[in-house]
Amino acid sequence: MFKIKCKKCRNLLFNEDDSKRLLLNAHNLPVTTVPDICETVNDENTLYLNEEHLPSWITLRIEAEKWSKGRINCLHCDSRIGAFDFISGQKCSCRSNILPPVHIIKSKVDLIRLNLLT
Repeated sequence: MFKIKCKKCRNLLFNEDDSKRLLLNAHNLPVTTVPDICETVNDENTLYLNEEHLPSWITLRIEAEKWSKGRINCLHCDSRIGAFDFISGQKCSCRSNILPPVHIIKSKVDLIRLNLLT
């Protein structure tokens, strides 16, 4: 599980529940799975989001832009934290996969991994 906070205002943006697998790598696999397929999978700058499990506030932003292109801003301080692009369909560096259309910029957020003991 992960918590994502805005780096500027430190407010919680969303949690990742293990059952939803919100955070993905460039090959649409959960971030905990890191195959040695291409350099893009190990991208140090970007977190991709599973469009099937987006937080409602991100979905509203995407719908406001009619599922085209746009920026994702923090709910609290309006700082840019990511973007979405359902038009371009960019490919990863290995050219075998199209990158997920919604992404978060790692340098704009705090990614906190929760280690829950059960």
